[in-house]
Amino acid sequence: MKNIRLLRLLAFPLLCVILAFSFAPALRAEVPPDQVKAAAAIPLTKELFDKMEKFNKAMETNTEAKAELATASKDPSISPDNWGSAITAKCPKVTAVFKSVSLSADDFGKAIFAIMALAMGEELAKSEDKAVKANYDFIKANEAQANTIFGSFMMLGDTSSSSPAATP
Repeated sequence: MKNIRLLRLLAFPLLCVILAFSFAPALRAEVPPDQVKAAAAIPLTKELFDKMEKFNKAMETNTEAKAELATASKDPSISPDNWGSAITAKCPKVTAVFKSVSLSADDFGKAIFAIMALAMGEELAKSEDKAVKANYDFIKANEAQANTIFGSFMMLGDTSSSSPAATP
C-alpha cells in the first residue's frame, strides 16, 4: 500500500518533468524566417562597413540627396528585398553618392537590414546558418562601428536638422 501511494506521489511530478522537456523546444521563440534571410543576405566585412561610413558622411552634407532618400523611404512599396533597386531607380543623387564611395545601393541595403536583424535578437547567435552566425560574430566584434553606421543612416531621414548624426 505504501509503495502504491509513493508511486502515485512521484508519478505526477515525473510526468510533468517529462512533458516539460518534451515541449520546451516547441515553446521557445523561433526567429522569423525573414529576419534570418536579412541577417545572412550579405557577408559583413570591415571593408563594407568602411564604405558604409563613407556613404553616410557624404550624405550628411548633401541636402538634395538626403531629401531624395527621405522621400523614397516613405514609399510603402519599398521592402528589404527591393530597397537597393528602388533607391537606384528613384534616387539619382543618392546613387551618385553610392558610386562615389564604390558601394552599390543593393549592398548597402542588404547590410543595413542585416545590422537591424542581427540587433533584434540574441537567438541569432545560436543560428545553425553559417552566414548568420558569421555576421552575428562580426557585429559583436564591431559593435561600435555598426551602431555608428546604423545611427548615422537613421539620421539621414531627418531633413529638418543639419546637426551631426547621433550614435545609438
